[in-house]
Amino acid sequence: MNRPNFDSPIYYKNIVRRNEILSADKNTDRLNSNQITFINQSHDYCVCFVDMVDSTKNINDMISPDKIQGFYSVFLNTMSRIIKLHRGRVIKNSGDGLLYYFPRTKDPDDFSAFADVVECGLAMIDTYDSLNLNFRSKGISPVNYRVSANYGKVELAISLDSQNVDLFGPTVNICSKINHLAQSNRLIIHENLFAKIEEIPGYADRYEFKNIDTSKYNDLNTKSGPEFKTYVVSRSNNSGVESKGPNISKHKNHGDAKDAVFNIPKSSYNILLIDDDEDILFAFNSILSSEGYNVTVFSNATYALADILEKNTHFYHLIIMDIRMPEINGIKLYSHLRVLTPDTKVIFLSALNALDEVLSIFPEIEHNDIIRKPVEPEHLLSSIKMILPSTK
Repeated sequence: MNRPNFDSPIYYKNIVRRNEILSADKNTDRLNSNQITFINQSHDYCVCFVDMVDSTKNINDMISPDKIQGFYSVFLNTMSRIIKLHRGRVIKNSGDGLLYYFPRTKDPDDFSAFADVVECGLAMIDTYDSLNLNFRSKGISPVNYRVSANYGKVELAISLDSQNVDLFGPTVNICSKINHLAQSNRLIIHENLFAKIEEIPGYADRYEFKNIDTSKYNDLNTKSGPEFKTYVVSRSNNSGVESKGPNISKHKNHGDAKDAVFNIPKSSYNILLIDDDEDILFAFNSILSSEGYNVTVFSNATYALADILEKNTHFYHLIIMDIRMPEINGIKLYSHLRVLTPDTKVIFLSALNALDEVLSIFPEIEHNDIIRKPVEPEHLLSSIKMILPSTK
């Protein structure tokens, strides 16, 4: 039986940016992984900032290094937990604040993703009293902070020698600038995000939006374009909505394994299989395809990453990948996936005793998520069925 060429253009759908992910040193013919590499593809995302107000003054009021460390760690960890609860992803610590975004907002019809953005920001504001009560109990100065959110085109960049994914572009820049327009303990949003919220049936009525005049801020507006609007967001007195947010269904389902309705045929499940051993790819592809799953395979993790970026980041319900691979190993690839598609389930395949190493780096991974090679087909299928139950 002839084996397909797993990296041929015929076998795959136009993976045209393979070399753009890699930055090669032509003189030494080795990977120049110390530089940030742009993927050369823009997507629409909601990006947000949360940062402290007058933190320098707070620090000057504290003498003990332990209190200063507690001031930052409690604040940043509290905000990070709220972001995670609302299915956002922290990109980086930006001084005394956090830059984060919501991967699911890549789908403009996923109403629940945009609802998460607003609810996350307001949940941060809602925690002000309890957060400062905690600070006072520890003898730490109270904190004030502000949240800003924007929606639009962003550029993804990846450093292949680290676990970092970053966002760039005007959407991020404007989000940073309008952040300074927000009063302490307030959420402010750009008009692009406001327009998306208005599209959600009945959702905008849950909140009050107060327009801020930005005409005097010349650096916030393009010289040739119209002046944009920003809004302070607060809960409506008649909304009756708890801080955890409303239960808004997705307008469309593009493959979120966490929210999917499980009584669906196997052919509706998209599985991505990554292993540099083409014999294993061929065998597992045959097994999973014969079971009815929709399978895509790659023998190169870099090409697989390009494919994920090409598609909707929630296209794949399950990713099965080897740990030991050239260029990008399974550990580094998973660190990127945690940012790009955090809700997608992953199964690791490993011929090495890498269980303790993986679990120490990523505590959210469970023992059952790692399958030792050689893999018995029955074991693999049973693991998949636990994650992707089906009626057919």
